[in-house]
Amino acid sequence: MKECWKFFRYAEISDTEKIIDLCKNNKWLDKYDSTYIQNKIKKNECIYESGVVINFTFVKSKIYLGNVCIMPNNTLLNQIIRENLNLKNTYAHHVLTKFLNCTLGNTYLSVDVNNIRAIKFYKKINMDEIDEYFSNENKKKLIFVYYKNNNLDLN
Repeated sequence: MKECWKFFRYAEISDTEKIIDLCKNNKWLDKYDSTYIQNKIKKNECIYESGVVINFTFVKSKIYLGNVCIMPNNTLLNQIIRENLNLKNTYAHHVLTKFLNCTLGNTYLSVDVNNIRAIKFYKKINMDEIDEYFSNENKKKLIFVYYKNNNLDLN
């Protein structure tokens, strides 16, 4: 694992209720429960730093996000949420940029087509929209990817 992962503050079980409250107060993420969050925390797949929560998965076997095939050694960003959305700050941008620089391979995510705030954010940090699909709930989703510069080896 890259050295940079040591510089994140990972969520702890004691953070579960705070993270659940953040999810419940966000119409895009209100479906997540404490079991899901605790499982992510136990697997070290939940960062909680500077009021920003990032849940992710290191892809270990081929998976599909809509029609996009994500191969092993890439990363799937499950959720990102920030405290105090009414305050203007750059914490989410900072933590996500640090995360993207550490991730394995390319980083993929899907976002509801109506989540305009998130879509603007992903475009601002230079993620590319690569496809769209309808989820199991029959909601239209956009798929974004952050391509790593595979020519750089910073290890």
